[in-house]
Amino acid sequence: MRTARIRGRALKKSISKPNRIRWLNRLNTRFQITLILVLLSTLAVSQFLLFNNQKSSIYEEEVERASFMADGLSRSLQTLMLSGNAEFAIDWIERVSESPQLLSVQVLRKDQSEAFRDGHTIAEVNRFLDSDAFNRPLLPTRKISDIDSDAFAEPLRGKSFSSLDEERAELTFLLPIKSGEACMSCHGYDKSPVRGVLRVTTSVAHAQDRIAQALQDTIIYGLSVAFVIGLLLFIFIRRQILAPLESIAEATASIADGDLQTRVETRYKTEIGRLGESFNHMTDALNRTTVSREYFETVMRSMGEMLFVTDMEQRIEFANPAVLTTLGYSMDELLGKPIDELIKGGQELTLPGRQKLLQENEIKSIERNFLHHDGHEIPVLITLSVMQNDSQKPSHIIHAGRDITLQKRTERELILAAKVMESDSNAILVCDDKANIVLVNPAFCEITGYSREEVIGNNPRILSSGKQSANFYRNMWETLLRDGMWAGEIWNRRKNGDIYPEWLSITALRNEAGELTNFVSIFNDISEQKNLEQKLSHLAHHDQLTGLPNRTLFTDRLEHALTHAVRENHKVGLMFIDIDGFKAVNDNHGHDIGDALLCVIATRLGDMVRDSDTVARIGGDEFVIILENLNNIEDIIQVAEKILNRFSNPTMAAEISCNIGCSIGIAIAPDDSNNADDLVKKADTAMYLAKSSGKQQYRIFSRDCVKQTEG
Repeated sequence: MRTARIRGRALKKSISKPNRIRWLNRLNTRFQITLILVLLSTLAVSQFLLFNNQKSSIYEEEVERASFMADGLSRSLQTLMLSGNAEFAIDWIERVSESPQLLSVQVLRKDQSEAFRDGHTIAEVNRFLDSDAFNRPLLPTRKISDIDSDAFAEPLRGKSFSSLDEERAELTFLLPIKSGEACMSCHGYDKSPVRGVLRVTTSVAHAQDRIAQALQDTIIYGLSVAFVIGLLLFIFIRRQILAPLESIAEATASIADGDLQTRVETRYKTEIGRLGESFNHMTDALNRTTVSREYFETVMRSMGEMLFVTDMEQRIEFANPAVLTTLGYSMDELLGKPIDELIKGGQELTLPGRQKLLQENEIKSIERNFLHHDGHEIPVLITLSVMQNDSQKPSHIIHAGRDITLQKRTERELILAAKVMESDSNAILVCDDKANIVLVNPAFCEITGYSREEVIGNNPRILSSGKQSANFYRNMWETLLRDGMWAGEIWNRRKNGDIYPEWLSITALRNEAGELTNFVSIFNDISEQKNLEQKLSHLAHHDQLTGLPNRTLFTDRLEHALTHAVRENHKVGLMFIDIDGFKAVNDNHGHDIGDALLCVIATRLGDMVRDSDTVARIGGDEFVIILENLNNIEDIIQVAEKILNRFSNPTMAAEISCNIGCSIGIAIAPDDSNNADDLVKKADTAMYLAKSSGKQQYRIFSRDCVKQTEG
């Protein structure tokens, strides 16, 4: 009875609308607007001044550069004019005008007509010299009218003049061509100090590009600085002033609504912090002298889950903050609204469900999809209970709902992860923190041959092949526990005993507390990859026709043999064999027979040496043999004689009798050399000596070639 009365009184006391301050009237908003306006104004003024300064500097640099160039052109022109040949000056002007840095170069008389065209100056000079010494083809007189008369007057007074046209991106110089003593020998008829004007026009497009880039950089820099300063100011004032004031304002509104448990957080020892402390003291005093809020209202507002209170017609009379946050509605929008309108399908309870609620006063775990204010669906798990009034009659229904969106998403992700794991072609193995297997996927069973039942609960060491040492596994575990992961190549054993290579990646998983929870291993069988690598390695180091080592592998083995011989104090013999008569077989019977013959030769040479020796093919019909661990020279001579004897008779290749022989050159290490390249050259030299001596014989470099050289 008491509980029902408390609930009834709590319901009648529905929560009033919070005293919200309009957005534009909020101190926080006004401060932000003021701060933005001040920063933007300051930015605009400072960046305008900075940009104008940069612009002036760039143009000054451009004018200085162009002025230096124009002055050089003026000096060059005057030097050419002293030659007395106008053709030189005309040619120089034409060539200079073609420079990409210049738009135009003109020489003007004092009357603004272009020089070196008509015969006016020639006539004056000839008249002054009383001769016809100067002559050239004439052109019509051309007046230059696009020069301001005041500007043109400056160089006539002996001063340089420059003008910048930003719109046309042009910089024009008017430079005086002054009369010197050397000039008077021909132009003595004119005693004025200035003979004419040199007009030079250059492009400032490059400078304008720099100005545009400077403008862009200035804007970006200014905005960045303004943003950083504004952000720092806002954060400081927000934390020190605005946020505490908002906290006090909200607490005051809560007190006005009757919540005497409201407290203000006082983190800062400022005046506002003191104000918050005084506010808390005031609420404590009120609590000691005022009746507390009713229990039911406190519970409803403090619940983290959604809570509706409806009348028996299911019209909403109250919703806690969790409802407003989850569904995106305001309290005004919800009050009086049938709760069924918030549910997909428009029905929270069926008729049997409603009857059950009235009978039992409670229904648990109804799953419904609520509709958010923007239209998307939110799965909610609802529990309903009936609240009675003082007359013990049902008056209201309490709807307690829990948003299970995350739970649903987790379920979907788990299902998806399971499907991915089931379909992944890589083997996946999950162990607990004790490294006992708890989960495997079908690919694991297919690769290893074990079923799930056979491996669950076991340690992955059941797959160990024994090829890795204990130190290998110790290092692997150290890396895994230190770095959280390990990846590498490892050899494991299938259930049937087959050993296979795999690429294995192991990741250690930890919970939020940093405790180790699981190990996830992903691996795949790389047997085919390893086989392919072996095939490629064999192709790279062996002759494709005969299968013998090629020059690369031969060189490697020879260097290894020489190193070993020095360490063990043994001799190494190198035989360089050239097949006599092979070309004739190739020409007469074709390449197929020639290839078959080379294969027969390779087989026979391999049969005549030890397994530890190396027979290699390094050319068309050239073979070499490395004989290791020799005690004396007679050992290699026996092999050479055996080879000569074997090839003294016709050799059958593809049922064709081939008459061939061989010339053999022999070099001994370390007697002849300990260098591989040098040893090959000496064996080759001995082979050519054998071939030139009549073929089908051998020669030893230290014995035969040295004697021939001495002879």
